[in-house]
Amino acid sequence: MADDKLKSFKIGDSQRPTAAPVTQKGDQPASEESVTLGFARIENMLEKEDPVAIGENLNTLLKNLEELQSTVTTNKEKLAAKKAIAAVERAVDLMDFLFQTKTQLESNASE
Repeated sequence: MADDKLKSFKIGDSQRPTAAPVTQKGDQPASEESVTLGFARIENMLEKEDPVAIGENLNTLLKNLEELQSTVTTNKEKLAAKKAIAAVERAVDLMDFLFQTKTQLESNASE
């Protein structure tokens, strides 16, 4: 008898949906300023910030993390600091690559 109840059981029977229905926006053409790839913070940094200043900020953060790694006592904290250092190093490489790509694109556009 209990097996018959389980066979017909559905999650929707016990819970009501809580998410609002998704509505589509109209077919409005996006303005040039609103076109984004979804990385607004990085895009703003590329457009408005100085590459040298960003590099200095990331290098300062990297030095602080290295100092933190040398002062922590537990293995868990050391591992967390090591992961943070690796993440910042990848961010530095990414920003360098993006600024180089931006420079190349600007030079190709001006030709």
